[in-house]
Amino acid sequence: MSIVSRLQKLNKSFRFRLFAVFTIITTLITTLFTALFVEHEIRSYRLQASEKTLLLTSLLANSIRLPLYAEDKETLERIAAETAQKPDVVGIVITNNDGKVLVELRKRENTTPATTLSVTVTVDSGSLAASAESALTGNPATSGKALGTVRLALNSNDLPKKTRELVIFSATMALFFWLMVLSLSYLALKKATHSFNALMQGVKTIGMGDYSVRIATESDDEPGQAAMAINDLAASLESREAENRRLQEELFNAMKLEVREERKQLMAKLIQTNRMTSLGLLVSSMAHEINNPNGAIRLAGQYLNKAWKDTVPILEGVAREEGDFSIGGIPFSMAGEEVARSGMNIIRNTERIEQVIKNLRAYSLGDRNEFQSDVNVNQIINDALAVIRIHGHHGNLSIAQEPDPDLPLITGNRHQLEQVVINLLLNAIQAMPNGMGTIKLVTVLDRICGEVLISVEDEGEGILPEHLERIYEPFFSTRIDNGGSGLGLYISNFIVIEHQGRFEVQSEPGKGTIFTIRLPLSQAA
Repeated sequence: MSIVSRLQKLNKSFRFRLFAVFTIITTLITTLFTALFVEHEIRSYRLQASEKTLLLTSLLANSIRLPLYAEDKETLERIAAETAQKPDVVGIVITNNDGKVLVELRKRENTTPATTLSVTVTVDSGSLAASAESALTGNPATSGKALGTVRLALNSNDLPKKTRELVIFSATMALFFWLMVLSLSYLALKKATHSFNALMQGVKTIGMGDYSVRIATESDDEPGQAAMAINDLAASLESREAENRRLQEELFNAMKLEVREERKQLMAKLIQTNRMTSLGLLVSSMAHEINNPNGAIRLAGQYLNKAWKDTVPILEGVAREEGDFSIGGIPFSMAGEEVARSGMNIIRNTERIEQVIKNLRAYSLGDRNEFQSDVNVNQIINDALAVIRIHGHHGNLSIAQEPDPDLPLITGNRHQLEQVVINLLLNAIQAMPNGMGTIKLVTVLDRICGEVLISVEDEGEGILPEHLERIYEPFFSTRIDNGGSGLGLYISNFIVIEHQGRFEVQSEPGKGTIFTIRLPLSQAA
């Protein structure tokens, strides 16, 4: 293999790319920390030199305060000479308050302004003028009358040398650290990628369809756990392949029975068609047998209702003369409305029976139910409430009715709409907690949209948001265990759509539900 091919293969190696990235990151981090360390040390050297110069100048200013006040040149020269004996001091200049130079000492050394640190301090008559403490702490000294100034120059030729030594030392240590980290990282990457190579080879073998292969696990670390996971996957695939073979055999055997099952289904459909034909004949017979006694009951109810109206004035006269009396165990003062209401209930329910028979016949014959153009929505509400009260479904609940007295008549089937209202009332009753609370039944006219609104509001448990989208699905109910069929709202929605109306639902869990039916005043052609 040529060198170029080896380099190309190395460049594609995951180990090489990972090592290259780690090398670059380590180099950048090492260089950054080394540069920061060198900069910090150089700044510390310069700060120490500045503090040293300021300290020597402050001590000198404090020691010459009295000689400077007396302008004693001999004493000033002696003190300046003693200070000049210190290492790195290259010059001292003392002036009085008028700027006259009293003492000037300079050493002949190889210095330049760039390598010289110079500090000038004002000497005053205060007790601690320019003291060392004030120079070190930065607090202002006690000021007095200015006596003059003292300037001290310090040689800093050794600063570049120290800087070079620091840079060389830091670079050497950084290089040693960098080489050590790279060596350790290479060994770690070599071991890790060796496990990856084994994983890749095992995955390639499994991909070719050999699920019996197993990857050797050398440790319990991440690569070892990955190898065990791949081994488990291979075992699962091997088991699933065997299961697929078994299922294919079962499918082949089942296909032999498919024709027989299709014949059974066809026979079931034929039987169902025959049953529907028989149902049509049965409905026709039931209509004849039920309509005759139902008509007699209606005539009797109408007669009793008319007779009661004629009898009431006579009974009222008797009650005025003889006092209140009982009819059927009920005082006459209360029985008047109750008997009249019972008579009307007899008539309305016989009409309901007649309509049910008509609907059954229409269903069996495939006809549509007829719509009337004089449907009174408020009367539909009253009839629905009468059915609920007769059957005692409301229990201890309170039903508040708020009808709109000016509601216009609409076009529709009043018996179907009554069934919709009954379904909504039953749902509201079932939703009330502990059978207590109030159900509000409201009718109103929306003049802007030209629609009549029927609203049923309860104080029940509410409907969960995920259930709102499914309430009109057939056989969907959250009360299957309590007798719910899941067909009430499905049928109600179908009836409302047939009337070219629509449902609106507002519900919040724990705060109740409002069902609103919107019906047009007239049906579109």
